[in-house]
Amino acid sequence: MIHPRLSVSEMCTYPWTFAQELVLWDSLGLHHVGVLDAKLTAYGRDQAVEALTSRSLRLTTLITDQFDLGAPGTWEATRAEVNQAIDLAATRGGSVYLTPGTSPGRSFDELACALADAAAPCVAHAAGRGVRLAIEPTQRTDRSFVQTLPEAAEVADRTGLALIVDLGNCWREPDLAAAIRQVGDRLATAQLCDVLAHERGGLPVGTRVVPGDGDMPVETFVHAVLDTGYTGPFELELVGPAVEAEGLDGATRRAVDRANTLLEKVLP
Repeated sequence: MIHPRLSVSEMCTYPWTFAQELVLWDSLGLHHVGVLDAKLTAYGRDQAVEALTSRSLRLTTLITDQFDLGAPGTWEATRAEVNQAIDLAATRGGSVYLTPGTSPGRSFDELACALADAAAPCVAHAAGRGVRLAIEPTQRTDRSFVQTLPEAAEVADRTGLALIVDLGNCWREPDLAAAIRQVGDRLATAQLCDVLAHERGGLPVGTRVVPGDGDMPVETFVHAVLDTGYTGPFELELVGPAVEAEGLDGATRRAVDRANTLLEKVLP
């Protein structure tokens, strides 16, 4: 039986169609999933919502478009997309999140101000719908000016946005548990994976792997998240060469089995 606080993100099966993912989710007996707004649109939003509802699947996350912080003229269109995602989350649960974005040649302070201006109407809309709108700090500097949890906490305070804490992105923190405690109630959703801290079998440092296959203290991460008072699901997010080499179906199933065992131990 699947633990009630386990979720699987569509990022685990990113190349698949929504229809293919429904088959996998049915076979796993999931209660929660994380989705990409673009995949719902490709499938047909109304049909996708009906498929989720008929299966009693609640959302943990809904990934939406990021703002181009260097192009304010595009913000209104992006706000419309983000608000559409917020409206869906208001009915199917979960937080809506986006990558913070970046713009070459601009300082951290300038980019934080730009993000605050861009996201402000959406933050207000989310609050009115009872949904948490969040950003995810990521190691990808081409997509985000926010890389660390302390940076993310500062941006959250300046923008009113919540935070996604993904072990695959924050594992380099010198004191991860302390950094998660600093995030505190800004935490919207916690995401699980394991990570290689050393090269192994031709796979580079930072490669995401199935929990238990890597070098991370995944159980310690879970405890640190729970210490913030977090009561939501733990969402698996696996991407990259290791899971692709294994096969997305097999890697996702192994990850679900490992994460399920862990959550049964920590949250019996």
